Amino acid sequence: MTHVVHLSSVHYPFDPRIFHKQLQTLAAEGYRTTLLVHHDESTVRDGVRVRSIGDVETRFQRWRNLPKLFRTARRQNADVYHFHDPELLPIGLLLSLTTDAKVIYDIHEDYTDAIRVREWIPESVKPVLQSVFPTIQSGMTRPLDLVITADDSTREKIAARTSTPVETIRNLPKVSGIEIDEGALERSHEYVLTYVGGLDRERGLMNMLTVTSRLREEGFDVGLWLVGPFQDDEIEREAREFMAAEGISDHVRLFGYVDYDEIFSYLSAADLGLLLVDEDRFERNVPTKFFEYLYCGLPVVMTNVSSLEPYADTDYRVAASENDLDSIVAETARLLENADVRREMSEAAHEVAVSTYSWEVEQERLIDAYDRLLEQR
Repeated sequence: MTHVVHLSSVHYPFDPRIFHKQLQTLAAEGYRTTLLVHHDESTVRDGVRVRSIGDVETRFQRWRNLPKLFRTARRQNADVYHFHDPELLPIGLLLSLTTDAKVIYDIHEDYTDAIRVREWIPESVKPVLQSVFPTIQSGMTRPLDLVITADDSTREKIAARTSTPVETIRNLPKVSGIEIDEGALERSHEYVLTYVGGLDRERGLMNMLTVTSRLREEGFDVGLWLVGPFQDDEIEREAREFMAAEGISDHVRLFGYVDYDEIFSYLSAADLGLLLVDEDRFERNVPTKFFEYLYCGLPVVMTNVSSLEPYADTDYRVAASENDLDSIVAETARLLENADVRREMSEAAHEVAVSTYSWEVEQERLIDAYDRLLEQR
């Protein structure tokens, strides 16, 4: 049986792209699948062996554990190694040079752009990193067998700098087997806005809180459901202080991390999905939550995210500049006031998600990519 090993030092063990989509798809195709990851214990779930390389609490501990991750990966004697973090590029390179396995580098986002908003990187260092990282990344990918990106824009940038084949496998929602429990959550407001994902300024947290506050000032009985964890303590303090000052603490539900299988029940209980992200930050990186909203039949209120232009039809979304909160509030209010428009947009959203923007359609690209690689062995 062909053995596939995925590696991540950064992501949660049950990350949607890595575990729920890629590894479960490969397991269903008959591959023996292993995930090497930081976790409190090793386990087997949905046909995937999750092997812990130790639990870590700090970035330094994570980096210090990289040699152990390499040694553990090397001992797996895999046919394919598939790694998911830029800090694992040296490990991917070593696996390519010291084994006969095929090695895949999976780029989840444009990391050169991401450097700009990484708060742990000193501001004085960011320009230097943004300048040198593309050269380092492209140099380290050349001995590899395949690079995967989550969007076409990033694929084009990477392909221009490396001789290694580069393919796009979009991070679309996996919908088969998802059971939506419409009675799982009790609503306490006439209208509910929702968001799923990490909570920080670049992902629109403060904009969402501001819009909620202003809608309530205009007389809308609206609540905000935030399905995801705060990205750091500082943004959590800022958000809680804002909610207290604006008097909306009782109208914002903070669910924290919710397992992928359950988020669709949370989203389906809302009226609108919010995507008020930083437009520069997501110029090339496609926010997966957009497609999750569509599957749940949520009309989307969004900023002008250029990466979503090929997908964001006006049949199921409204958009305005992130700097024009007046327009965002006005468009949201218009949708809340018109149930018929919301219903039409909801039907269009769900239909396009199922027919076009689902992992069940996209997974064939992953299967084909693996088939081609293994034929070369």
